[in-house]
Amino acid sequence: MTTDVPSNLIPSRITQLPTAPVASADGLLLFTYQGTSYQIRAGDLLQVAGVPTTRQVIAGTGMTGGGPLSADVTLSIANGGVGATQLAATGATAGTYGNATNIPVVTVDATGRITAVSSVPATITGYVPTSRQIIAGAGLEGGGNLNANVTLTADFEDTAPLTTTTDGSAGTLNELSRGDHQHPPVNLNDQNQIDGVLPIDQGGTGRSNSSVPGGIAYGGGTQIALGAAGASGQVLVSGGTGAYTWGSAIIVTDQPANVIYGGPAAGADAPTAFRALVNADLPASGVTAGTYGSSSLIPVVTVDAKGVVTGVTTASFQTGLSFQGTWNAATNSPTLASGTGTQGHYYITNVAGTTNLDGITDWAVGDWAVFSGAVWQKLDQSNTVVSVNGQTGVVVLTAANVGAPQTDGTGATGTWGISISGTAASATNVAGGAANRIVYNTGAGASDFLVAPTVTDTFLKWNGSAFVWTTAVTAAVTSFSAGTTGLTPNTGTTGDVVLAGTLAAANGGTGLTAVGTSGNVLTSDGTNWTSATPAAGVTTDDVIALAVALG
Repeated sequence: MTTDVPSNLIPSRITQLPTAPVASADGLLLFTYQGTSYQIRAGDLLQVAGVPTTRQVIAGTGMTGGGPLSADVTLSIANGGVGATQLAATGATAGTYGNATNIPVVTVDATGRITAVSSVPATITGYVPTSRQIIAGAGLEGGGNLNANVTLTADFEDTAPLTTTTDGSAGTLNELSRGDHQHPPVNLNDQNQIDGVLPIDQGGTGRSNSSVPGGIAYGGGTQIALGAAGASGQVLVSGGTGAYTWGSAIIVTDQPANVIYGGPAAGADAPTAFRALVNADLPASGVTAGTYGSSSLIPVVTVDAKGVVTGVTTASFQTGLSFQGTWNAATNSPTLASGTGTQGHYYITNVAGTTNLDGITDWAVGDWAVFSGAVWQKLDQSNTVVSVNGQTGVVVLTAANVGAPQTDGTGATGTWGISISGTAASATNVAGGAANRIVYNTGAGASDFLVAPTVTDTFLKWNGSAFVWTTAVTAAVTSFSAGTTGLTPNTGTTGDVVLAGTLAAANGGTGLTAVGTSGNVLTSDGTNWTSATPAAGVTTDDVIALAVALG
């Protein structure tokens, strides 16, 4: 709408318009809303567009900072700005809590503020009052109240111990003796230092002895008695509880086998004589007399080191092994435990593993785990043939079983190319081969050799249709530099290289180290890229240019 614009004032540029004498909020601007153009006061547009820059943010009580909105405004809590009036009440009653006899009890919330406080009387138990005394008893000195450290010392009678040559006497005092105290030695040759007879219960004889050469000392009840010497060749004969006697030795004549010299085999006491050995002469072994063993019970015999049977029991006869299924030795499934099981039960390992059963850890597929009644044992089946070509039992292979022709040529179908070098036990060479050759298939049922190259640093490559030898690239980067790109390192560097810095605009970068303020646009000044704030709102130039465009 240009009807109100003078015909001679149709500029092509806003700079051709005259300058307004004053900036006024009453100035009119073109405003278009939903396709319809309107006039609008510049002041009204400013109220819609934003807050005047003269508007201030004022710091209140306890705050610092503020200022006009012509720039960013910062508000901070002043040092000491938060006082009691700004803090909300926590519920704690103001006052003093705790003294010599009362202990304060404080409740604190998650922010560290005390929300409640009270006091409880101090109760002390399990402690000794300082008025309690340590009293020195007999042989001790010192002691005193426990309001300080207490020292107890031994009360020695003398400051110096007796020497080895000083005659001692019976003590009468109750003081402690020194740790190095000793009595002078007793001279057993001095009749003045010994007196009386040492009794039997003190290790003596109970009498003053006058021994006879060849005599025998024996127990006399209250003392050691001495007997007379016997004649040469005599033997000592016991007198029971009385004194011994000397008598003649027994001369034994030759006797037949299995004859003993002893008392009667049965009945009342009688003189000793030679007689045959009877069962009553044998000591009891502890075995209960009876019959052990049957068609279903096995006797279990215990024998001592001398071969004497000391015990006999029976055990149920195990009729055979009982298969319980397969066992995973890696996960121990089902669970088996050392020393635990039923005699004769066995499992076959279907997954190898290292589960420890009574010290056995090398379980291979096919091994049997058998419980003996006391421990688990392994029947190693790792080297056992389970089947031959799918056949079990007594297996006899024929050429047809393995798809081979018979020696007379029967069954030979298709193409058979057999070339064997060496012996059947050590066939290590491929026919037609030579040193440094690689065997590969050229087609179905056909093979050939790749001959090794003569040039070093070559490798085998597939070119899409065949294997070929190709020279390897041996050159390598010796150093690296980012040059003048703005990145570092900008000089030759060896080893592991880490790029840093800012890529320059001349090398495809932006030259910027930060993304800028939110809402900024990336603009070029002809040399560098910069982050700039876009033009704010609709300007007078934009309005006049729009009017010119509308005609």
